Amino acid sequence: MGQAEEFRRGWRLVLAAATGVGLGITGLTFYTLGIFIGPLTQEFGWSRTSLASATILTTLTTLLLGPVVGRLTDRFGGRMVGMAGLVGLSLGLCGLSLIGAELWTFYLAFGAAMVLGAGTLPIVWTRAVNAGFDKARGLALGLTLTGTGVCAILAPPFTQWLIADHGWRTAYIGLGALVLVLGLPVVWLLFHEVGGKVQATVAATAPVRPGFTAVQARGRRQFWMLGIGFLFASFAVSALIVHLVSILSGGGMERATAVWVASLLGFAIIVGRLGIGVLVDRFYAPAVAFGVLAIAAAACLLLLVPAGGLAIAVVAVVLIGMAAGAEVDLVAYLASRYFGLRAYGEIYGWQLGFFALGAGLGPMGVGRLYDATGSYTVGLIACGVGFAVGAVLIGMLGRYPERFED
Repeated sequence: MGQAEEFRRGWRLVLAAATGVGLGITGLTFYTLGIFIGPLTQEFGWSRTSLASATILTTLTTLLLGPVVGRLTDRFGGRMVGMAGLVGLSLGLCGLSLIGAELWTFYLAFGAAMVLGAGTLPIVWTRAVNAGFDKARGLALGLTLTGTGVCAILAPPFTQWLIADHGWRTAYIGLGALVLVLGLPVVWLLFHEVGGKVQATVAATAPVRPGFTAVQARGRRQFWMLGIGFLFASFAVSALIVHLVSILSGGGMERATAVWVASLLGFAIIVGRLGIGVLVDRFYAPAVAFGVLAIAAAACLLLLVPAGGLAIAVVAVVLIGMAAGAEVDLVAYLASRYFGLRAYGEIYGWQLGFFALGAGLGPMGVGRLYDATGSYTVGLIACGVGFAVGAVLIGMLGRYPERFED
């Protein structure tokens, strides 16, 4: 079956998966957290650092529940797990509207939303897409994970409008309603192939899929190289996303201009997802990963150039955004190629845990480096090193297995 035929049969699956990713805990809640920081700080007096630290709850959820969600997806299929996750996340977001004046109530509600919405992790959606695509797997995964890029563009202004017109409590209810009213029906209606074709849930649980077990995968060097490589790379990406406006304005750029330049990340993420998806379908994926991460390391150096100007900043942000767009796609793609689909959900759950750990440590680590030195210079160097280490480890993964052990 060629690429065109795969998309003719599976475009509904990709659309539904992209919706699930975008409205999940790694999409909607991540890209809207910053919009709530101002109103919550104003009303309760909480520090921005305290509120931004809530991202560690997403990290812990991915670390602790990712393998469990993956195992459930391998057993019951993505449709059931994903729908349960969307309903849970909707309830959790509505619960955030009920927090009180104590900071622990925010952490409790945010953590509950992450746990209830764990079924929306990318593991769930990419499992079915990997099973439904082969020749066009990279592009299909890129389109699926473009959901987060679309969310990065649309969710912040929508959330800001809700807050400005109705208040932050209503805004949380509005986001919960969005997940329930848009996400759930799309997944219910489209997360399978119609007309008597194989459903995504069936594809996700088919016992004949070749691949390693989770135990076998953990015994292979590629498992650890892939995980540690993307831990370093995600450290860099997450730190840059969170601190980007401050990095740019700290370098002499007006804050309004810095915000505009930083907004290019969303578009670059989409380009990165689609572009990398096309490239890995045609070229050796570890080499593609090496190239995009090495370029991102160079972008960190560009941001260190004194008075580099607007053009340099735009180039650097676009390159970083493309790396951000490529990372999760590459984890999903490489996990399927090196370990197969037999226990993909559980294996990808572990890999996503490495990724989430780096993403959780990055913003805090670079923030502490800034506090200690008074500038982002050391932090940018650390991000460049993170990209470089990731590029080397992933670039040395070696050939795909010719066959998988029984």
